[in-house]
Amino acid sequence: MPNYAPSTRARIADLITGMHVKTGDGVLVAANFTNAAQTELFTVVGRIMLLQMFVELTAAADANATQVQFNCTFTTPAIGVNAMGAKCASIANKGAHTRITWIGGVVATAHVLTDSAGLTDVVASGLGGNPHILGGETADGVNTVGTIGMLISDATQAGTISATGHIYYIPMSVGAYAAALL
Repeated sequence: MPNYAPSTRARIADLITGMHVKTGDGVLVAANFTNAAQTELFTVVGRIMLLQMFVELTAAADANATQVQFNCTFTTPAIGVNAMGAKCASIANKGAHTRITWIGGVVATAHVLTDSAGLTDVVASGLGGNPHILGGETADGVNTVGTIGMLISDATQAGTISATGHIYYIPMSVGAYAAALL
């Protein structure tokens, strides 16, 4: 197998899995896992097709029964909070490298916690299934602007939890992109 340069490997990955954007490593901390807290993770400009999204714990969760729900909101034009799925099961006592995974498809589908740390046994629907299309363009061809965030419910994490958010997407309008907010 040839040893491709890192830039070549990155381009191949973009073509196969979509563009990858992540928050800062371990930037999500206990304050972001507070009951009723909304944390905006990514900016979305224009229309994108979301192929995969997950938040990976980089330090273990405590025993509190915290749940997470992903959503999108648009400011230009104003579109209120729109759930991208049902909240996941409790993350209580989940270890580092457990992932809260958005699986696409029908909006009422619950986000899934990985079976164990370091192994994701479910993925989003992707191109062959039912990805989500976010954002758009106005009649004048101006890109919409919004965010993808996470809403915490049921309990607050009081321990030393930390996490990193990831998305994989395909731009679908001229100038469309996603960028990390944290």
